[in-house]
Amino acid sequence: MSDNSRNISQNLISRRAMLRGAGLIGLGFGASSLIAACGVASDGNDDGDDATSSGGTLTLGIDATSAVADPAFYTSLGDWMAVDCICRGLTFISFETTDPQPDLAESWEISDDGLTYTFKLREGVTFHDGNTFTSADVLASLGRQFDPEDPTLPEGASRPLASLGAGVVSLDAPDDYTVVMVLSARNATVLNRLSDIGGRIISKAALDEYGADIGKNLVGTGPFKLSAATAGQQMVLTAFDDFRLGRPKIDRLVLQQVQDPSAIVSSLLTGDLSATQFTPYSAIEQLRADDAVTFHETPYSFDAMMMIDARRIPELEVRQAINMAIDREAIMAQAFFGVAALPDGYTIPPSQQGYDPGLADLSPFDPDEARRLIEAAGATGRQVALMAASDSWHPRAAQIVAQNLTDIGLTVVSDSVDPATYFSRLLDPEDPFHELMIWERNSYIPDPDNMIGAMGLPSGVYGDFTSGFKTLPGSEVFATDLAAAKNLPNGAERTAAYSDIQRRFAEQYMVLSMLCYSANPVVTGANVEGANVTALGNHRCFMENASV
Repeated sequence: MSDNSRNISQNLISRRAMLRGAGLIGLGFGASSLIAACGVASDGNDDGDDATSSGGTLTLGIDATSAVADPAFYTSLGDWMAVDCICRGLTFISFETTDPQPDLAESWEISDDGLTYTFKLREGVTFHDGNTFTSADVLASLGRQFDPEDPTLPEGASRPLASLGAGVVSLDAPDDYTVVMVLSARNATVLNRLSDIGGRIISKAALDEYGADIGKNLVGTGPFKLSAATAGQQMVLTAFDDFRLGRPKIDRLVLQQVQDPSAIVSSLLTGDLSATQFTPYSAIEQLRADDAVTFHETPYSFDAMMMIDARRIPELEVRQAINMAIDREAIMAQAFFGVAALPDGYTIPPSQQGYDPGLADLSPFDPDEARRLIEAAGATGRQVALMAASDSWHPRAAQIVAQNLTDIGLTVVSDSVDPATYFSRLLDPEDPFHELMIWERNSYIPDPDNMIGAMGLPSGVYGDFTSGFKTLPGSEVFATDLAAAKNLPNGAERTAAYSDIQRRFAEQYMVLSMLCYSANPVVTGANVEGANVTALGNHRCFMENASV
């Protein structure tokens, strides 16, 4: 069965996580090992007395778990979804709208120069450990994100708010319910960034007690408490009676690792899984037609792409030829089974502010011109290495790209990489296959700054480690231009600024070849009501109001 929500407002956004599976212990589980579920969650708490309004277990299929849930340490999407359920932040974006709303901060004031944010904290909020939420918890939680030497950080902490912290001059608490953040330069994305998983607030008492092991003992103010976790299997959360918005409708939330595509499908149909956004694209038509489940048509809003390392492929003409060679229609049909769209807005998908379909010419399919460029560069017969993760749409897309590049005269050697180790290899410029890398970009924050703002930043993961964009002449200006664009108000001027940046980034450098836009395939049991499927399509987990 299918709903028709793909026609919802175009300012919604989906995302699959940028950082996939760093350091996971990954074990796939079949349907027989799943815990049977009674339903899934939603995000609108009401106190109705209908028969589906309380109790039961929700089993949510996730990509993997290392049994470590820490806002400062990425391991898997599943682990960060647990963080989303256990902790809340100063601000909140539901993904049903893109505007940040008050959460643990009940209000805020921004100085006229945009440099000082004064947050008035919500009083009377209780942590899972019984402690009362105060400004000390905010300082401890954000401080560890900003300070790479914080003793509560585990080894390898990714600190997703590190870039925000780099622009923070001071973070102070005049009293128990006021926090003042002073910036060195204006940053209009602060409220959005604080809604991200890295901005989630942890009990300071728990941080003091557990230190770098906080990920195994996470304590927040969210709707669910961490109950048990087993690496490679599942994380079990239980309803928190004192959640400030009211006790969740379900009693228990199980985040169950399921990596075998056939097991995902069969478990959805039998009810062993209540919901997942990791549905294989190949099964979408089957699930659309089955009354046991509902396939949700969430917006096309993540980027399927290929990074090109300019240190390994230094000629712009060769990189341009690679971009022209890609048959995107074939990728959409054969890797995404039609659940995709051409990337006519380059890196900014149609669900975001800043989308400009006038950028369609940056992603052409012109194999004849590509072959001519390869010949002119003297690159005919050159060997190029192509790397892709071994899950989801990636293998089939890599096969198509490899054939496309062979057709224009290149010799392609490919490597299919376990998702558990793929990200670490992306960050290693010395990796033997670090030339062409199939990847994806989703956004936990619905703003162009989290798309081209991340991918076009010379000092970021994409611009530095992955593509070598940072090493190319003139790349440094993009940091300045992106900072200016993100501080413009949404509208024509901001869209024009991002369009100009993207055009220059593509035409002058071509270190990022867009493949298509798609959506994370969200499927729930037919008996599931009230699930925030738009958030789930972004790998965000707002399950407090689900009913079955």
